[in-house]
Amino acid sequence: MNSPPIPSRAEPRKTMRVRVRELVSGDTRPVALAAAVALGVFLGCSPFYGLQTLLVLLLAPALRLNPFAAVLGSQVSAPPLGLIIIGTEVTLGEWLRYGRWLRPPTMSARESVHWIWSHALLSWVIGSLLVGAILALVVGALAWGIFRGLRRFRKNPAG
Repeated sequence: MNSPPIPSRAEPRKTMRVRVRELVSGDTRPVALAAAVALGVFLGCSPFYGLQTLLVLLLAPALRLNPFAAVLGSQVSAPPLGLIIIGTEVTLGEWLRYGRWLRPPTMSARESVHWIWSHALLSWVIGSLLVGAILALVVGALAWGIFRGLRRFRKNPAG
């Protein structure tokens, strides 16, 4: 009986290279890349911190979008911009729920945590849907213009 061949040390690297190439590759039409960025921005605005990248990596291939472009778009929630986005989402969610702008109550840290989980979290979720959709449309349109310009430049770099 022949034993199976022993894998060389280069095979795991090749496998990793292939995996990275698969992650980066995909539909590279400007509209598809822009849609991937928009999906990433939308999910990046969601209150599911810690799960945003995982959600992007699950949804982008399912929608046949470029996962790398979607992950880049999801980085919109990185500080300091992420803090501005969160504040806007909670404030907008509060306005949509109660018709008034958010005025965080003055309270102890313990009471603040309870207030956030019992009250502000729902406002954040509601606000994130609207802010995420608007930012996804704006950033997706900008990305489309950039990717379209880059494609034209690559086809005709002289002018």
